[in-house]
Amino acid sequence: MYELDCATVIPGCQRVIRAESQAEVIRRAVAQARQFGVERITPSMMDSFRSKTTETTNATSH
Repeated sequence: MYELDCATVIPGCQRVIRAESQAEVIRRAVAQARQFGVERITPSMMDSFRSKTTETTNATSH
């Protein structure tokens, strides 16, 4: 599982985006950015999405 705290990249966003893959987290982050009025996703924004996406461990698995 991967997650991205949206506020660390998109000002005003209060979501934590979670998905099974880093690619899906980034896809959702791009969609979220567009909802916040970002018309152009820059290479530096994509780099931020990648660098701030973290892999999480499932606390319920043993």
